[in-house]
Amino acid sequence: MYSILVAEDEPWLRSSVVEMASRIGENKFTVSEATNGEEVWALIQELWPTILITDIMMPKMDGLSLIHKIQEHEIPMAFIIISGYDNFQYAQKAIRYGVTEYLLKPIDMEQLREALRKSEESMGSLKEIGQYMSRFQQLVGAFDEMSPQSAGRKMTELIDSVLKLKYINPAARLNLLRIFDWKLTGMAKESNLGQIVPLDLGGAEDSAVLRHFGHLADLLIVHSAKQNAANSHHAVKRVCEYIHVHYRKDISLTEMAQYANMSISYFSSWFKRCTGRTLVQYIQEVRIEKAKQLLRETQLKNYEVAERTGFATQPYFIRVFKNAVGVSPNEFRKRMGP
Repeated sequence: MYSILVAEDEPWLRSSVVEMASRIGENKFTVSEATNGEEVWALIQELWPTILITDIMMPKMDGLSLIHKIQEHEIPMAFIIISGYDNFQYAQKAIRYGVTEYLLKPIDMEQLREALRKSEESMGSLKEIGQYMSRFQQLVGAFDEMSPQSAGRKMTELIDSVLKLKYINPAARLNLLRIFDWKLTGMAKESNLGQIVPLDLGGAEDSAVLRHFGHLADLLIVHSAKQNAANSHHAVKRVCEYIHVHYRKDISLTEMAQYANMSISYFSSWFKRCTGRTLVQYIQEVRIEKAKQLLRETQLKNYEVAERTGFATQPYFIRVFKNAVGVSPNEFRKRMGP
């Protein structure tokens, strides 16, 4: 299984693309979503998607600038551009960035299916690299549940397995280490952990590389424990209460990070550590509980329930509801009786 990230600021279109991609995937990949370029950049560092489906025109950072930034950091990823502008200049620039799939709105299922098929064919070793990125992120996400010794040991095991990779070329292996280093040093800077001594990952001995990553893991886990003890309970309570009141809105990661007075990337990983869910998952759980209440207590139609619980489209609501509850909204209502 690999990951797809959908970036689109229009709620109804974003939900439509997520819905189509999920149906096409049939459990072959997970689909996440973001509302603007800054959110995408933060989620990339958390989810490490294999394919990015992005609108060109978005607030904060447009799609092409986002792709350029991803490529500057040498993050391996396949791209699908969607746009409402039949503009050859955009297509030319996208081609220069290595984008081969360029879809015009409105997008239909077969267009997206074909673009995803071509992207899969072009991915090569991206899936294998993505597995290591996923392992890395799971480890970082579990820092607050681990002792410094355990975190350091697991980080050493992961980095050692990357150093011993034989099936990808040395440049790809080095790039993977650089991405991990960039992520950890970025977290250290955000947490004001002082100056981190940089390491030339391409020229250092394996033992020095292992010590470097073990040291970063140790710094971050000690800081995480202090932060959790200091203020996490109160902050996460405020955020969750906000969601329970405003669940009908198109609540964005950017908005909630500002509400919690955190950077987007820090908030994203912090919220998941505190709740065990991503922000999108938590919002959907709240909306599903509200939808169940409406289905039990009213005779509202499905599209009305979807509107009142913050789902952009009825098909998206029905799919999310069935995945969460195990039955469709209609079947749920029947089981609840008169």
